[in-house]
Amino acid sequence: MRETSTIMAVWVNSALDGLVRQGLDRQALTHGLRGFEGGAAARDSRVDVASVRRLWRRAATLSADPLLGFKVGASLPIQASNVITILMAHSATVGAGIDMLLRYQQLVSNSGGYRAAREGDMLRLTYAPTRDPVEIHRLQVESVLATMSARRPAASGTALRPQQVILMNAAPAPRETYEAFLGLPVTFAANAGLVFALADLERPVPGADPRLLELNAAYAEGLLRDQNRSETLCAQVQAVIHRTGFRTASAPAAAAELGLSVRSLQRRLNEAGVSFSMLRDETRMREAMILLTESRLSLAELALRLGYSEESAFSRAVKAWWGQGPRELRRGSETA
Repeated sequence: MRETSTIMAVWVNSALDGLVRQGLDRQALTHGLRGFEGGAAARDSRVDVASVRRLWRRAATLSADPLLGFKVGASLPIQASNVITILMAHSATVGAGIDMLLRYQQLVSNSGGYRAAREGDMLRLTYAPTRDPVEIHRLQVESVLATMSARRPAASGTALRPQQVILMNAAPAPRETYEAFLGLPVTFAANAGLVFALADLERPVPGADPRLLELNAAYAEGLLRDQNRSETLCAQVQAVIHRTGFRTASAPAAAAELGLSVRSLQRRLNEAGVSFSMLRDETRMREAMILLTESRLSLAELALRLGYSEESAFSRAVKAWWGQGPRELRRGSETA
């Protein structure tokens, strides 16, 4: 099975505000998307990656601007990256700040993350998207790259800029368009990324306060530990649901398989901000999205596999969850 990935609501809402500032309609971007209500994600929540990726795909259909992702990313407030910005701003060196980014990036987003590799006298950060039934759009990737590559980096916590920006192949504009906006050399590859000179990583960060770094690193470690614990438990419960089957999966069965009492399981799930029924519904609907986008099974076959007695009940559940019916979701994946 594939685990659910999420993005922190403050990042999502900051990006959404940036899209609106670029002239896109908020309701057109968010209507029917799970996790959004009143044109925004609920504060202090985390939004399913599939919904955020669909938002960026809508943005691409509403705007022909090839620089849209970079413009939005460059305008993000420092709060969008939460504690990571503080950690980078108070690291002793720029390289140590990047290490903080690599360690804690999942606190902001599980939609993807940087992977670091040394190449001679350079450090390459490659952005690797998380696999999901909804494929990531280049605009979303470029909004992430912009936090360190824009002329005035917004949410990186340091003024360091890369030596080179790598964009995904098949860009909609020529290289010169991106280079003129970024003021940096641009190349193209299968995966986007940034290239830094190793010598630049040794530069001290002006005004770094080691005490603030220590305090915020301890806070970030606590957040990371809690997130990993919650995600592990949720993944275990989802695996049980898959093995048991959507029609018969129950909290007592899951608790017994995990060696917990029902009360203990419910308490731990409550601490993670979910319930068994929420996880069952989420698991079933993500499986529905995967099957709709990656298989050619008929809707009747999908309904049966996912534990619905009738195709109509399956269709209603999909539309209530994803904001579109199964046929619309399947057509959308074919034309994406």
